[in-house]
Amino acid sequence: MLNKKIHSMLAVLVLLIATAFLLNLSSTVPVSASGGLVSVTVELRGDPGAVYKAKAQKSGQTISNDQLQGYRDQLKVAQDQFIKDAQSAGVNASIATVAVPDFNGNTAATVQYRYTLVYNGVTLYIPESAISTLKSLPEVKSVHMNHPLHIALNSAVPYIHAPQVYGKHQDLTPFDTIQGDGYEGQGMYLAVLDTGVDWTNPMFGGDPTPPRLGVAPPTAAVNTNQKVVYYLPLTAGATDDFGHGSHVSGDAAGYLAVAPGPDKLPGTADDVQIHGVAPQAKLMEYKVCAGIGQCLGESTMLALEDAVSPVSLTMQPKPIANVINMSLGGAGSPDDPTAVAADNAALTGTIVVAAAGNSGPGDSTVGSPAAGRHVIAAAATTHPGAGSNSADVTDGSRTGMIANLMDGSPAVTSDITQNYVFCGLAEKPGDCPSSVAGKIALIQRGSTFTAPTLPAAGSLGTGLFTTKAANAAAAGAVAAIIYNNADGELSATTVRKSAIPTLGISKANGEYLLSIIGSDPNGVSAKQVRINKALTFSPGIADFSSRGPVQGLGQIKPDVSAPGVNIYSATARVGGAETNTATMFDPSGFIVGSGTSFACPLTAGAATLIKQAHLDWTPDMVRTVLINTSTNMRDGSGTPKADGLSADRVMDQGGGLIDVYRAVNARTLMGVAGDGIVNPSILGSYSFGAVPVINSRVTHTETVTVTMQDVSGQGGTYNLSVANNRELQKNGISASTSTQSVTVPANGTATFTVTASVDGNIIRDTSKALQMQWYVVAQGANAQDNLRMPFYMQLTPTEPAGAAASDPINQTGTITAGDTGAQVIGGVSYQDYTFTTDPAALSLTADLDFTSIIDQTAPDLDLYLLGPDGTTVITSSTNPGGPEHISTVVAGNTQYTLRVSGYIAAQTDYTLTGSITKGGAAPALQPITGQWINPQMNTPVSFDGNFNLTWQPSGSAQQFEVEQSTDGTNYQVLSDLDGSTTSTALQNLPDGTYYYRVRALTPGKIGSYVTVPGNVQSVQVSHRSKIDITNQVQTAMTNVSFAGGVFSLDLNLKNNSTSTYQPLVELNVINISSTSGTISVKNADNGGNGKSAATAALYGYSNLIGPDQQFTASEITGNRTLQFNDPASEMFSFDVQVTAYQGAAGAGGTMAPAGATSAGSNTSGTSSAQSLTKVLRITVNPLTKAVTAKLL
Repeated sequence: MLNKKIHSMLAVLVLLIATAFLLNLSSTVPVSASGGLVSVTVELRGDPGAVYKAKAQKSGQTISNDQLQGYRDQLKVAQDQFIKDAQSAGVNASIATVAVPDFNGNTAATVQYRYTLVYNGVTLYIPESAISTLKSLPEVKSVHMNHPLHIALNSAVPYIHAPQVYGKHQDLTPFDTIQGDGYEGQGMYLAVLDTGVDWTNPMFGGDPTPPRLGVAPPTAAVNTNQKVVYYLPLTAGATDDFGHGSHVSGDAAGYLAVAPGPDKLPGTADDVQIHGVAPQAKLMEYKVCAGIGQCLGESTMLALEDAVSPVSLTMQPKPIANVINMSLGGAGSPDDPTAVAADNAALTGTIVVAAAGNSGPGDSTVGSPAAGRHVIAAAATTHPGAGSNSADVTDGSRTGMIANLMDGSPAVTSDITQNYVFCGLAEKPGDCPSSVAGKIALIQRGSTFTAPTLPAAGSLGTGLFTTKAANAAAAGAVAAIIYNNADGELSATTVRKSAIPTLGISKANGEYLLSIIGSDPNGVSAKQVRINKALTFSPGIADFSSRGPVQGLGQIKPDVSAPGVNIYSATARVGGAETNTATMFDPSGFIVGSGTSFACPLTAGAATLIKQAHLDWTPDMVRTVLINTSTNMRDGSGTPKADGLSADRVMDQGGGLIDVYRAVNARTLMGVAGDGIVNPSILGSYSFGAVPVINSRVTHTETVTVTMQDVSGQGGTYNLSVANNRELQKNGISASTSTQSVTVPANGTATFTVTASVDGNIIRDTSKALQMQWYVVAQGANAQDNLRMPFYMQLTPTEPAGAAASDPINQTGTITAGDTGAQVIGGVSYQDYTFTTDPAALSLTADLDFTSIIDQTAPDLDLYLLGPDGTTVITSSTNPGGPEHISTVVAGNTQYTLRVSGYIAAQTDYTLTGSITKGGAAPALQPITGQWINPQMNTPVSFDGNFNLTWQPSGSAQQFEVEQSTDGTNYQVLSDLDGSTTSTALQNLPDGTYYYRVRALTPGKIGSYVTVPGNVQSVQVSHRSKIDITNQVQTAMTNVSFAGGVFSLDLNLKNNSTSTYQPLVELNVINISSTSGTISVKNADNGGNGKSAATAALYGYSNLIGPDQQFTASEITGNRTLQFNDPASEMFSFDVQVTAYQGAAGAGGTMAPAGATSAGSNTSGTSSAQSLTKVLRITVNPLTKAVTAKLL
């Protein structure tokens, strides 16, 4: 079964099933839009305002706000002209708008989806058929479908060492007198793009006064909320009608508040104090996501534009955000519009942080806007407050099963030891039998709910963890264990408020428990399970957290990691949806949530404190210092994991777990310098990208210069080393620095180089790419001064020099209905495209795009690449929403299947495009010539171990490699031959079966391109000596006839000896005696006339012996028909010899130069045989048809 996605656009339903939130940026638009239209963002040529200003400043110019606004106004004029041009081309285009509500539900202003600062473009609602017309207009750079993206403390904040930078007198509440002796976010503006915020929550001061509305004049800000100082709702309603935005805002900048403890009751002894990372920061809130958890990509871009602008969308002065938090995202590359807009927002001086995503643990799942080149992408980790329980089968047959307590579940206050009862899906009250009373309910994750649209709030169908736990509790269960329906642990999930402890375990463990349940008629297990009270904290990246590498491999993503599992923070207390539905509402105003959504604001809060401490630092510097000062995952005592294979991968954790204290107090930055516009001015990580070096037959190096920049004013000396993360432990792969230490002058810089080296002669396995990952560590005078920088290089198989050939992938289709990934009905909920790759295939890339019709539920299709069995998943792209993208190494001449699967779909049209890159064709090895063809194996047989290999090149080659195998599977290079050679001779090989194939080496992008191996030819070596067995056989002749001057008889042979002979078994006519001398053999295998030994007529009997290919004692062969030309009808006699072979020991094999003499040939009957002492004379009278035989 294919893996089912955990986080999807079955938005609120699945968000509750697996509360690892990452907001979904959707193309859903106001109901007033015309049906059947699609939402597109058109990017126009010309730099947006942020890029214009950055380029000018880089050249030494100063751009005032008025000059910047003037430039933006010019872009508006050009955009208006584009609309006119589109209309002239027949497209009914107008810029989409959004009505901004006030706090009373009225429309305060209507603004256009027009972007001039962080993006140069507009959003349009048009028929899909008009897209090609728009692309053809000269001012259009690109047209992007607006696909959905997704909503992606009390121990978490200390875990990242934030309180260590607070003042001696910590300012954590709105009532504290600001001491100014530390950093708590004072004077900083933090923008949150999310579902809005409940500003009345205690974490925001509890003040019911509304914030300033973003489209209102600044005078309206008098007597407004002093924590949430700016609020711009760009989707329906002004309130937080989901709770996600309130949680995120509390994580980043919430005041100290008292929240209910484990008993979920406020005002009791177990209440806990929680606060955000930067509690004194002011919040600017942008509502870009609706109450069902879906968001508008165009609203997100408009919010980015507003957050970094000194004036509002209605041209009123406003604050500029120092930091932007986006706990949202979806599929997309660094060139996706939201990623580009986020990049350009950072160029204005604002730090932008985005959630990496919740599509892990698969590779290449980081999407947009986190993929942005100037964006800080945050992954999610566990933390000491998010330890897991464990479960054991009490007889010891399976112990230590990870059991993750679900958010909202009562804690396991003492060990629970009981039998268990299987309740199936437990999605209906009757699913749990009465026998579960007093027992543990074992429940399978999943649902029969497959409707393509969301049900009404309060009636969410089946499959909710909350429903499963409630049904188990109602049947009397003392606890519920829910096991995953996909590989991996079941974590980061919520049951809201379960009456019984509810825990998640892996699919493997759940299926094991089900397999040993026994045969009790009431379904009670034969064995007991113990759910252990004790919590185990295992530091690491959360399973759901999206992984790198990012599309294009241009940068390492994620950048850093922060806690994102079981984060306790603020939420909305009232709203349009009821408690226990698929929102984050809770009457207490607090809730636990898991996801990169909550790692993101912790990172944004950390960036806020760093910015406060270093007001002159650019966003690139803040990003770099966060990476440089991060560590491997830390245990409860703060000790990081050791470097090496036990540490989390660079592609999982980026720089590692952030450390706010070390970042604020960093003395030096370490990174690669860039132009500051296209690439960061300094970036504390580096990706070499994909390097086609595997099997290149040369040692290849990649080098980059690293800059160390002093920011302390004091300088320092650092010792350099390389710490392996992945693959450097392999022979042939290494990384090094150009020097062992570097001294950085005060307020200055120093450089060194980092070199990655790969021996493509040792690293030859082309079946997969290798992800080479490591850190360069700079050790300062004190441990807290240490820095590290992650590196990445993807090693891919060698590629031919020049442009590679490719086979295109172009498919279109329609998914009729989605089935939440169950893939039940081919041609309806999924569509397969099966193909066989070219023998020289190297890699495959495929992109799945599909349309979202305005005012309809946003579809969600997934893309899988299946192996030859049509079931095994080679790779997949299952992002919530779309588009989907896969890229992988493939084998030649292999059957694969691309599967388009409907998760949510209703008559959803799609396009599947891509290519299969291929190299040069391999040489064609010709059949090997032996002394005989074994009919059972259709294999040539060499009797002396001497034969030639000859091949036909497919083009020019520098070299050929001949490979030999003795099992047909494992090959070794037998010889390297010059490219002008097309044959070689092998000599004296011992007995056995040998397989051969040839590769060609041609110029490669690096070293040589080595073709895939060509066709295989095999040969059997069976050393045999030829002997005369004429006196050992008896002949029987039948079917004698004479007609038309041709005498004919059938002749077989019987082995009268006690010996066993081997092919070749041959009869040779070596002499014919007649009066006229005109009689000759008519039908010999070799065309001989039989008149003499020199022109012997050969008849082979090897194929007429038994299937064991042995001519054994008393065995009689099949008949051969011998024909003679006898035009005079005269009597004649002919002499025959019968020869066969017997086994002989073979010598060790050698390879001779091409053209060398080889003893073996395909001619038999003319070579001398051992013991050639007898002949058999057969006398014939054609008229009487009498035949006699006599041994001479």
